[in-house]
Amino acid sequence: MYFTTDRIACCEEAMSKPGPRQALRLVASGRVFVEVKKDGDLYLDEMDGKPVRYNGQKMGIAGAWPLIAAGMVDQYGVVTPKGQAFLAEIGDDQ
Repeated sequence: MYFTTDRIACCEEAMSKPGPRQALRLVASGRVFVEVKKDGDLYLDEMDGKPVRYNGQKMGIAGAWPLIAAGMVDQYGVVTPKGQAFLAEIGDDQ
């Protein structure tokens, strides 16, 4: 995936908001398997070992839109070292 520098900056700025932080925490928790779409959106595949579907389709993760472009999650849906450092930095703030 390729993102412009403007898109990356916008996504990094968005990581200060609660939605993206909670989405990153969810992915990092190990409770979910996610699917990364070509446009960088994240969809829930499984949560706690059970398929997540609504009307037969995978559900998007609210607030997850900046995770890929901000470098928090890689193209396989795995939290990157940058994402791990970010989580360590923000701690348990809500």
